Amino acid sequence: MTKTQYQTAPAAQDSNEVPVGHLVQRLLREHRRWRTRDFPLIAHLFEEAQSAEGAAQPPCLAPLQNAFYRLCAELEGHMNREETILFPAIVNAQAKGAQTETRSPGPSFGSIGNPIAMVEQEHHWETERLEKIRQLAQNYELPENAPEKLRLLFHELEALEAAMHAHTRLESSILFASALSRERKARQAKPPA
Repeated sequence: MTKTQYQTAPAAQDSNEVPVGHLVQRLLREHRRWRTRDFPLIAHLFEEAQSAEGAAQPPCLAPLQNAFYRLCAELEGHMNREETILFPAIVNAQAKGAQTETRSPGPSFGSIGNPIAMVEQEHHWETERLEKIRQLAQNYELPENAPEKLRLLFHELEALEAAMHAHTRLESSILFASALSRERKARQAKPPA
């Protein structure tokens, strides 16, 4: 996995032209990849790095592993909220012509801006967690004689960080901005009561 795989999509010219369904599917694929590939791989690499014979363990390894597991636990709830509440509401709103209020069999939260604001706060916390991991990993810099397993672990952590930042930018700058813009336009187009 390389950082170049996770380039952010260009900003849409008109937020109403964003193919929301395709964008949501891409974000869901990234969630699945993190859950099924990246998180388990990094967890395995932590075990490998700790059990490497003859290699001196960097003092940051245990706190780094704890920070990673905390991030994973928090992300699980975050991804579930996006997948079960926010993404369906955005797709539903686009399908219904961006009505002012989202109406679905699930919870009613009024403006789409309400769950977006909650998720954006979670994105802020995730950014803080990723920064903490980067600090513990000393900017992912290792001495030349560092064991290969440790190098691979740091490479995967850094690639995950880059992927998560690109994912968040895609959500915030394109998907959420598009949903808010559609809702605003629908409100302005609605005849006065």
